[in-house]
Amino acid sequence: MSRYLVIGSGLIGRLTAWRLIQAGHQVSILSKDDRQGSDSAGYVAASMVAPATEAISAEPMVKTVGLRSYELWPEWLKELAEPVFYQNSGTLVVAHNGDQAEMARFQRRASHVLEDSDFRLLDRQALADREPELADNFGQALLFEQESCLDNRQFYQRLGELLAQECDWQQTEEISELNQAELERVCQEYLGVKASVFDSVLDCRGNGGKANLSNLRSVRGEVIRVYAPEVNFTHAVRLMHPRYPFYLAPRPNHEYVLGATVIESDDRSAVTVRSGLEMMSALYSLHKGFAEARILEMTAHCRPGLPDNMPTIKRTDWGYIVNGFYRHGYLFGPAVVADLTALLAGKTEQVQFGALYDV
Repeated sequence: MSRYLVIGSGLIGRLTAWRLIQAGHQVSILSKDDRQGSDSAGYVAASMVAPATEAISAEPMVKTVGLRSYELWPEWLKELAEPVFYQNSGTLVVAHNGDQAEMARFQRRASHVLEDSDFRLLDRQALADREPELADNFGQALLFEQESCLDNRQFYQRLGELLAQECDWQQTEEISELNQAELERVCQEYLGVKASVFDSVLDCRGNGGKANLSNLRSVRGEVIRVYAPEVNFTHAVRLMHPRYPFYLAPRPNHEYVLGATVIESDDRSAVTVRSGLEMMSALYSLHKGFAEARILEMTAHCRPGLPDNMPTIKRTDWGYIVNGFYRHGYLFGPAVVADLTALLAGKTEQVQFGALYDV
């Protein structure tokens, strides 16, 4: 059994600590966030696992890494004592008449980047069979079946409860730059041990890790969460738009999370009026039942991105940095954390995406 220190308790920190515990190791966590994780980008996210639709506007590697996470999510979620909502019906991509040019470009790009088996075109009847209430406003859709989403709040709660029992988890002040001297200080102050007791330190601070990754940047995203008892969608939905695609992720009990924006900024202030109006307009255009929906939350957060928008594992003299998940934490997280645990175990032959890492 090895002993590890995880710094950061957002999505990647939680996944890392969980998988190390599942592998039989001892884990301590230091984080400036509370155990609910309310200051984490992963707590705010729509938490879609969309390998194909995300690769269309990026690169094929997004699909490759994403499919690995798509395989791992249902396996890992089964290990939790209580269930987490996991929607595995796929993604439907739709466009209004005025945005058919965007839809055509999206479909051409999909045909260029993806395999024919990754998606198919549904006419109105086929769409009505899959998602009857969406067919009221749209005559066709693209269906991407190997895509899913999960309830991130449920997941944070379940995992937080498990980690609170299994880890020495301490809330700290913000840690700016990690180095050996700072590690010695925080380990002694918060855990009462020397840093040398840990086999490795795993830096999962996301945006908080900029001092250790000079090319890390923040990407702002805004979401709206609503309760809509008149809406009964069972698929994730993407709505084409000239500036950015809106994505709608279902939650249990008629709740939905809709997001859209990707803004190069580290601004964590409240959602702008323009973004709020656009998101609410998009909701109403998808289904008239959203007109009577109750707004539960309008939130903005920033995601950590590297120049290529791909994640990395970087070896240091004190451990590893795990960062750069951009807006794909749930899409990339399990795949990269599985590689990280393989690296820590010395099983380099099991590492699948080594080209992304600096180890």
